[in-house]
Amino acid sequence: MPRTDGPRANCDPAEVQRKLSLLRVDHAAPLTEYVERLRERHPGALVPYFDPTEAGTKATILGLFEAPGPKAAPPAGSGFVSADNNDQTAQNMWTLLRETQIDRRTDYAAWNVVPWYVGDGKRIRSVRGSDLAEAQEATKDLLALLPNLRVVVLFGKAAAKAWKRIGSPLDSIEAPHPSPLNVNTRPDVRAEIRDALIEARSKIDHHVRAR
Repeated sequence: MPRTDGPRANCDPAEVQRKLSLLRVDHAAPLTEYVERLRERHPGALVPYFDPTEAGTKATILGLFEAPGPKAAPPAGSGFVSADNNDQTAQNMWTLLRETQIDRRTDYAAWNVVPWYVGDGKRIRSVRGSDLAEAQEATKDLLALLPNLRVVVLFGKAAAKAWKRIGSPLDSIEAPHPSPLNVNTRPDVRAEIRDALIEARSKIDHHVRAR
């Protein structure tokens, strides 16, 4: 059986295969097609899929990060943008989402303001202004595929900068990036991320009550 009961589940090849088999289910198919269009438009770019065990097109909360890391980018990584990836950043998110009671299956999807890998296979470089400009339309296209989206959590300065360029009227919340460098060296970071996720969940709860 695939491993699904804890962080870093995507280190299990059986779990990765299970997720690949889910890419065409209803809530995931439009996002899978979106990724495949990005790959066609950017030949040679390594663009991971959305995690189909997350909410997909049903998401009310979008977590926007900077760019895929080595453990996400195919073919060496899992091939998914996911809190289940085999790295410490993903594990930090897996834990924080559990702690703040955000259900990834029904409410949350994760993505990056630069959807393709910008590293060399061993190390990811910092996102540049030119990367953000090139990827801006891709983020706008994504928002059109998320009809239930109510709030965007912007993890890190690059995500916040990209979001300002887009000028979307959606609610947004800025938070530090959950990288181990951030979390391990700045004691307040974990609490800041947790507070941002709690605020996002509160906004969704308020919207549900108001309907």
